[in-house]
Amino acid sequence: MSHTFAICKKCQAANRIQTDKAKDAVCGKCKTPIPFHGLVMDVTTEEFNKLLRISDKPVIADFWASWCGPCKMYGPEFEKASLTSTDAVFVKINTEVEMNLSGSLGIRGIPCTIVFKDGREIKRQSGAMNADEVKSLLHSI
Repeated sequence: MSHTFAICKKCQAANRIQTDKAKDAVCGKCKTPIPFHGLVMDVTTEEFNKLLRISDKPVIADFWASWCGPCKMYGPEFEKASLTSTDAVFVKINTEVEMNLSGSLGIRGIPCTIVFKDGREIKRQSGAMNADEVKSLLHSI
């Protein structure tokens, strides 16, 4: 059975979620619903760092901003890729909110997609992509 990981927004517990049940996922600790967009979760720096520590799969992160036109076009493609690539954990990170994380990773342009494996960056691609291009990032690692 395929799975992903999520961090509860209420209690910060790490949850392993079966991908076919993500639509109705709730936190195993506090029973709060876990919000997914497809199989994508919006995360904070703290949540992102926790996912990097616990995930047994690569973590693919979309760094974006609300004012960015290409980011708005890319979001649905990233979500589509999450639904057909269950071999990674998909997250979105708002660069306007998580400025320190974006700065520490040297993000200069958005959207920027970074693949992490075993907590380390292994691949980076700037610019909007289609779902197949997102999946190809994962298949090349």
